[in-house]
Amino acid sequence: MKIDLLITEIQPGGAERCCAQLAIYLNRKKHSVRVISIGPAPNSPHESLLWNSLQKHNIQVEFLNASKSIELPWARSKLLRLIRQSKPDIAQTFLWHANLLGAWIYPKFQVPVVAGARVREPRSYRSKLAWTWRNRVQKVVCVSDEVATWCSEHEGFSFDKLQVIPNGIDPPTNWKDPNSQSESSNSEEKILLFVGRLEEQKGIDILLEKAPSILQALPEFQLVIIGQGSWSLRWQQWLKESTFTHRVKLLGPRSDVMDWMRRSSLLVLPTRYEGMPNVVLEAMSLGLPIACMRVEGISQLLGETLDEQSVSAQDWEAWEKLVIHLAKDPQTRKSLAIANRDRVENHFKLDIQMQKYELLYSEILGKIPGTSSI
Repeated sequence: MKIDLLITEIQPGGAERCCAQLAIYLNRKKHSVRVISIGPAPNSPHESLLWNSLQKHNIQVEFLNASKSIELPWARSKLLRLIRQSKPDIAQTFLWHANLLGAWIYPKFQVPVVAGARVREPRSYRSKLAWTWRNRVQKVVCVSDEVATWCSEHEGFSFDKLQVIPNGIDPPTNWKDPNSQSESSNSEEKILLFVGRLEEQKGIDILLEKAPSILQALPEFQLVIIGQGSWSLRWQQWLKESTFTHRVKLLGPRSDVMDWMRRSSLLVLPTRYEGMPNVVLEAMSLGLPIACMRVEGISQLLGETLDEQSVSAQDWEAWEKLVIHLAKDPQTRKSLAIANRDRVENHFKLDIQMQKYELLYSEILGKIPGTSSI
């Protein structure tokens, strides 16, 4: 199959990572893959990680160089030229702008489109605009059951057009297996770890509010924050004035997130809304317990340990208590570490999830007269 993967941009993020993983998988399966970014090429080493990975696998990457909405007509023109030069059999789109652009361009060339829903869309105008493109796509891949329900209830998609394919991961071999570590050799440090964009969606404002009481209740622990965003300056200012400065590390974006997860005791994530947070999946694959909110995708990820590692969305007092409880209970953390790792191995292996995309494309093409799924 010749497959186009159209995405808003190629920078570190959940949808972007899924796009890159899918491109690499399909390329390995001998399909012809072209990744197209509406935005320009990344311009920093951290932002270029996924692009570099695609280049390493000799996957064609095109940039439409539209960084603002007013530049979308230029992106449209360039995408038209790319399709005329090499028409794909099917197109997969990721994120709102790509869904909209792809749904309006590819059907002009009789190319079926599979859209992607990665998060519960908080901007109501985007949900209301779904009517402009929902009948132009063959399927919408949703990252979790909750996102599929959202697409049906708020964007008007029929359930027969929705298919849930969760995120996946290759479980690392060197995970934090509690059963293989003696007390003396345990590499875990007393670290509460936050990883994500420093934006209100991720609850970084709540973490700032709760940090003093959490750190006061846990005098042996330190808080490590990895990521950047609009709240970075407020955190820096707080660190200058706080008595907990020596116990909080604001690291910015990092390429060694998994190493920090191996060192940590607990992942803390007071997020307001998600689709299926990759950071939770990564932590689980390494045997790291979680203290998070019960938002989209969390029930699918945590399974039977949902109540032990999450609280109701926006119940910040309960979340603070959960963080303190788990930090103080190493035996519970040990059992959750094993449960998290087992769940990833049994339900979220990367190739199994990527194969679902491949099978979906073959099914769609097999139903369209005059097309081949080979």
